[in-house]
Amino acid sequence: MTMIYIHEFSTGIEVKRTPGGGWESGGFTGKYINCTRDIPQQILNAISSGKFSLSEGGLPEEPAIVGRQVGGYSVVAVVSRGRDDRGRSLPLYRYFWCEGKDYIEAILRWKDKLPVFDPDNKPPSTGHRLNPDSQTVQLDKFREYLHDSSPTIVISPKKRCQPLILNAIAKERAKKQGEDYSWAYNVAALENPWYFQVIYPASSEAEALFKEVLARRPRDSVFISGEGEIKTAIKAIIKGRVKPEHINNLQIALANPKVDDKFWNKLLDGQAASKAYKDKIYSETMVMLLTLKAILIPKFLPDFLMWMQTAPKPDDCWESCHKLQASILAEYKKNTPSLPSLTRNINDGIYSLLSRLITTPKSSQSDSKIKHKLRGLVHSTVDIPQLVKATQSLLNENDGLWSLVYYLYFAKDLADSLTQIPDLWQPGIITDYSEEKAEFLTHLQPFWKYPRKTDKKYLPLAQLFEELSFPHFAAIFYQISTGNVPQNIFNQVSPKRGVKKGTLFEMTLIRQKGWGDHLHSALDAGIDFVTENLRLIIRGMVIGLLLVGGIGLTTIGIISLIANQSNKALEARMDEKIATVTAESKSQQTSKTDTNNPETLTDISDENKGRFHRTNEAIKAMITNLTPDINKLTPEQLTTIGIRDNVQDNQMYIVLFCVKRRLELEPEFQYGEIGKDNERWQEFSDAIRKYQEAKGANTPDGVIDEGGRTQKWLEEDIRNQCLNPPDGG
Repeated sequence: MTMIYIHEFSTGIEVKRTPGGGWESGGFTGKYINCTRDIPQQILNAISSGKFSLSEGGLPEEPAIVGRQVGGYSVVAVVSRGRDDRGRSLPLYRYFWCEGKDYIEAILRWKDKLPVFDPDNKPPSTGHRLNPDSQTVQLDKFREYLHDSSPTIVISPKKRCQPLILNAIAKERAKKQGEDYSWAYNVAALENPWYFQVIYPASSEAEALFKEVLARRPRDSVFISGEGEIKTAIKAIIKGRVKPEHINNLQIALANPKVDDKFWNKLLDGQAASKAYKDKIYSETMVMLLTLKAILIPKFLPDFLMWMQTAPKPDDCWESCHKLQASILAEYKKNTPSLPSLTRNINDGIYSLLSRLITTPKSSQSDSKIKHKLRGLVHSTVDIPQLVKATQSLLNENDGLWSLVYYLYFAKDLADSLTQIPDLWQPGIITDYSEEKAEFLTHLQPFWKYPRKTDKKYLPLAQLFEELSFPHFAAIFYQISTGNVPQNIFNQVSPKRGVKKGTLFEMTLIRQKGWGDHLHSALDAGIDFVTENLRLIIRGMVIGLLLVGGIGLTTIGIISLIANQSNKALEARMDEKIATVTAESKSQQTSKTDTNNPETLTDISDENKGRFHRTNEAIKAMITNLTPDINKLTPEQLTTIGIRDNVQDNQMYIVLFCVKRRLELEPEFQYGEIGKDNERWQEFSDAIRKYQEAKGANTPDGVIDEGGRTQKWLEEDIRNQCLNPPDGG
């Protein structure tokens, strides 16, 4: 049985002794007393946000008790009445807490009656050791409250109730709502009654007061656990006073399914966000506030950029915007890749920007004109919409939050997504995407379904990615918008010379013809005054001058080019994150490569291609078969196995991790490489053969066949050894 430790601390007061041997308060010191260990910051934040506070006059004769889950902790506060040196009553708090969210019941059962505030109490420095023996709490007389849909339940004081019952009711409701729970027992008034799911008033008068206050709360407002901490975080961030707990509070809120754009708008409008946008108030604080809004509400990002571009002094706005990004980024870098919700929001904002560039193709007269000069070729002068310019500035910004996510996450995500566009009609794919990402990719799907279809609205995207030095994406959008790809872009993504078209992301790209191509065609047509020898000489000269190439790409090639664009120091910090997601995309892209296309370049032999395909199909089947076993494991068990937090929801990564372990391959061995390289395939195949020999196979062949003995052996070993943590879980 796991042992836990109950820690405690109390309100800090200046103790004054009375003639009768008692004590009274000479004032609050601002520091807690009788602490058994350092108080976690999350608990301190909850206290400062009023999550345990009884309002003035809200303290009955008997002590009140408040129970609350706070982050990863269980906390119980016993609030008793004290007296100061002027004879006035005051509430005094004694807090008890444990590491872990499920020990409120254990704290309540620790003693028959929880001790109240006592300045002379000196608890052991180690805390109180306890065996958390959980027992069933009978709720037969309170079943009606389990089905009450009210955000906060007020139980009549006429019904006899105990803290254990309140805790059990709140816990059951929390399971359905998917959030932390809280309750208050024997209270006459609370500072924020809507912060609690269950309240047991001290009297009938208190019951009527609670119901009246709760009824005045707007009907459309949703109870969000931690709303006070979120407000505190917003106020601190827009003032540039960013702390780790502020970023953590935003991350927790973004991960809450109840937190939507309406919720964020309400909180941000409380700081005048809508007024600043509508009335064009460009003070530093307001620019920082709207920058934060663009982070929290991805759809707002395009509007925010245009709002800044139309300011009297756009450069000042960009400076304020960058200032807020830098303050968040300092904390963000310390936490990546453990801030998935924040990263997702920023990623979605970039998708929202790209969609707006498509749906807003018009350029204004105030837009500047630029000439693209790449590899000596000059494109025609084009009008660049203000939003394109703003997007370039945002994504090219040094030490910018959107820039970081763009280079380290978005580019990889877009590359993977483009390979999946032909499959978007399959059930379930589009539903796994965010609204912003789904909208962008859905608009692109017709260009794969109808290869000759073009639309000039996509030209700004081609130019944007060209400016950002991502030629692979530029090539796709030039093909979509104009029907061909400029030679300089085509050459940058082509590993092979001498061809005029190729395949990228399963889309056929056609190289734009230049003067050399026309001369070449004229020679091939046969001009009478050119002899055969002269024709060969001229043709050789032309080919020598042209920089042409074929295209045969896999996602790993794209990722290597993307990585070169990013800051090397940041890349090193994120290398592990990128490595965990490349295996799947490389495997899928390799299996999708058109092996019948002579323009597709690959180094693996035809024989090994077939062997890889057989093995890859077996791996896919193993992923399907082992997913239920993986889903049964807790995050702690997956960590014990060796699966990092950021890939614990990636079943393919986990299965490949276990396969490599069973085949005794190095952890850094990349499965996605084996489908395109003979040497890497041979290394994988030899490991399979060695495994088969160890299992006593009669004819070890170095291949895993779907439904075959090797697949079954591996699945059994993975279940019993890799997916079976040391504790037997």
